[in-house]
Amino acid sequence: MEHYCHSCGVPLTSVPGSVAPYCSYCADEPGVLKPRVTVKAGIAQWLASWQPGLDEVEAEKRAECYMQSMPAWAQHQHQHR
Repeated sequence: MEHYCHSCGVPLTSVPGSVAPYCSYCADEPGVLKPRVTVKAGIAQWLASWQPGLDEVEAEKRAECYMQSMPAWAQHQHQHR
């Protein structure tokens, strides 16, 4: 997992400006993880971009489920159900 973002799973080498263990989509320039709601919105948007007909509510639900499997968010899983 060291070569992948611990927040969204994207390969770190594919995203310019990434600071391990997070990609630049999920963290700010110094590598501090962005707020959960911000990351979730980005993942939901990404899911909707390649799944025709996926509405915003369902994309948010799927993003939440996906995030629960990622190391950065798994520890908070019980707080967000």
